[in-house]
Amino acid sequence: MTYAVHEPKTHNQHGPHAHDAGDSGQEGRSHDHRGRPDRQPPDDDHAKERLISTLDTLGIAASSLCLVHCLAMPLVIGFLPLLGWQFLEGHRAHVILAGFVLTFALTAVVPGYLKHRRRDILLMMSLGLLLVLSATFALPESWELPTITVGNLILVATHWRNRMMHKCTDHSH
Repeated sequence: MTYAVHEPKTHNQHGPHAHDAGDSGQEGRSHDHRGRPDRQPPDDDHAKERLISTLDTLGIAASSLCLVHCLAMPLVIGFLPLLGWQFLEGHRAHVILAGFVLTFALTAVVPGYLKHRRRDILLMMSLGLLLVLSATFALPESWELPTITVGNLILVATHWRNRMMHKCTDHSH
C-alpha cells in the first residue's frame, strides 16, 4: 500500500490542487494517489509492523532459550547447586518458559496472520504450541525432550516465516 503526502485542501480552482477542490464530503480526510480514503495512517502501520517484528524476535528467543534449557539440562544438572541455580531443573522453570513461548507465539503470529492470512503459519504455530505444551504438562518425562525440541524448532521456524511474510505484505517502505 502506498501513501501520499497531502497538503491542506484549497478551493482555488486554478491552483495545482484544483482536483482537490469542491465539496466531496470528505474534507479533512487523507486520500491515496487515486483519491480513495487511506485505510490507516502510515505511522500506525509502521508501528504495528515493528511491534510484530519485535514480538517475533522475542518468540524466537523464548523458543531458543527453552530449547537450549532442555538440551543442556542433562549436561549441567550436576553443576546447578554449585552455582545456586537449582531452580532451573524444576518443573516451575519449564512452566515459566512455556508461558513465554505461548505468549510470544500468540502475540506475534496471530496479528501477523491477520495481515498476511497465511494459514500454514497459523497451523505451524498451533502444532508447535501443542507439542511444547504437551511436553510441559501432559507427556511422560521420557517423551518430554524429543517433543519439546521438535515443538520449539517448529515455533522458531514459524516466527521466522511470520516475520518474513509480514515484511512481504508491506510495500510502503
